[in-house]
Amino acid sequence: TVAATITITAAGVSPSTVTISPGSRVTFVNNDSRPHDMSSDPHPAHTDCPGVTVGFLNAGQSATTQNLNTVRTCGFHDHNQPDVTSLQGTIRVQ
Repeated sequence: TVAATITITAAGVSPSTVTISPGSRVTFVNNDSRPHDMSSDPHPAHTDCPGVTVGFLNAGQSATTQNLNTVRTCGFHDHNQPDVTSLQGTIRVQ
């Protein structure tokens, strides 16, 4: 079940924090004109919540995480722009 959608635009991700139930998924939608590579924290290992890593999204593309089954907080970022805070966020599984 997709429980939340995070939209990526030139201004960043919105919403930057979502809360979902265990077993749910999150869809990332790239509404920016440039590609983004959404990955789990920390950069560059992406090991905190590997299921969050959806990878490379061209403009207009979307991708959905794996089922996030473990209760925890998962940070995410754009792998190609890891220091851009507007492209960082949090998925809370609770």
